[in-house]
Amino acid sequence: MTELYLTENSSVYEKIEKLLKARIAEPFEILRTKNGKPYIGGDPLFFSLSHSGNVALIAISDKPVGVDLEIISNKSRKVILNSFSNEERAEIESERDFLKHWVVREAYIKMLGSTLAAKLKSLKFTDGVLYDGGQQVDCSCLCADGENFVYSLCVQSNNEKLPEITNL
Repeated sequence: MTELYLTENSSVYEKIEKLLKARIAEPFEILRTKNGKPYIGGDPLFFSLSHSGNVALIAISDKPVGVDLEIISNKSRKVILNSFSNEERAEIESERDFLKHWVVREAYIKMLGSTLAAKLKSLKFTDGVLYDGGQQVDCSCLCADGENFVYSLCVQSNNEKLPEITNL
């Protein structure tokens, strides 16, 4: 079970707490790992948050989950693009294409609870498949488009389907 919520960025942490309280009967505390990934102390429910501009995306799952969202803003991405493989650069013809390659990396790193510094160089996304250290990742990583944004969801499951987005 994975749920995905799109909302305005304002009061997003209060919105997360409200969503979690509806699923967790006991009082809970949101803690952070040494890398800053938030988690619920003593509960097997997982969540992830991403925000860009005035938009936020929240994922809640019974499995480790990561989500990333980026607003299309026509920024120059040349510096980051230079770190992508030739195969990846051949697939990127627009900012939307670039962002698909970027958000899947970020969502996967968030799912792992790792950091960009530790994982970015080992990741490659080609033909819609994410590789870590040359091996296809053992999880579901899905990309999709919104009207003016691109997002990705990674769930530690091999058969997770992209859930419909619920607007909050």
